[in-house]
Amino acid sequence: MRPLLVLLARGNLVMALSMAAATWLAQVLAGLPAEPLPPFIAFLVIYSIYSLDRVTELDADSRTHPERARFSQRHAGLIRGSALAAYALALGLAGRRGAWCVAVTLLPLAALLVYSFPFLPRAVAHRVGFSRLKEVFVLKNVWVAGTLAATPVLLAGVFHGAVRNGKPLVATGAFLLGRWAVNVILFDVRDEAGDRANGLRTIPVVLGRARTLRLLHGINVLLVLLALAVPLLGLASPRFALLGVSSLYAWVYLRRVERTEDIHFLCDVVSDGELLVLAGVVLLVTWLPGL
Repeated sequence: MRPLLVLLARGNLVMALSMAAATWLAQVLAGLPAEPLPPFIAFLVIYSIYSLDRVTELDADSRTHPERARFSQRHAGLIRGSALAAYALALGLAGRRGAWCVAVTLLPLAALLVYSFPFLPRAVAHRVGFSRLKEVFVLKNVWVAGTLAATPVLLAGVFHGAVRNGKPLVATGAFLLGRWAVNVILFDVRDEAGDRANGLRTIPVVLGRARTLRLLHGINVLLVLLALAVPLLGLASPRFALLGVSSLYAWVYLRRVERTEDIHFLCDVVSDGELLVLAGVVLLVTWLPGL
């Protein structure tokens, strides 16, 4: 099972499935019909974006994750072709639901372009110390987490048209923002040595590994409080509290990160697959009779 999970992660399928799960959760928690098309579009988009990023950033990836870089380089043609085909299919499906759905589908691509490619003139970049958004301390984490949180929530909203009560969607977006923040900062923990060598200022580079992990535990506590507070305040149904299960899940893998060298598996499979587990819990409690 472990080799299969690693293969799925290196093929960017774990992350894509997690985004599909997040989109399904956004629909269910907002009381919307659990349509399969929005999660499928999210799956295609994130598979495409992450695959294109892997084959574009092979040099950087070879320093922080050499096994994945070798996999991406060996299958670069297949990865690039399937990624472009996936995005084309996603746009075609989104186009059937109107211009706003297409716009949301294009959001992750626009975010990737701003994040990964230089957008400042060389003279200005030399003066401010960065040319790409991924080089900006903290903002890089907010940008990625914000994109990953906004995409499923907006997809769920625009797909279903006018939503009577947008509060559950906003609450879900806030929760996903925190959940993805833990994820992307944890990846910076994994990549700390490579980021130091490349001169990138990330949270672990600035704060150190131990303090960064304490920060992640703190965010994790805030997220379980949010999961409990939202239904108590009447902003969403009681099932929203089930999201607190993810904090227990995250606590377990964060403790493992503190004690093990197997951080690639913990990041690529366990952390990236977190929302799949959470969606399974919500599905179990929501649909099984007697629970």
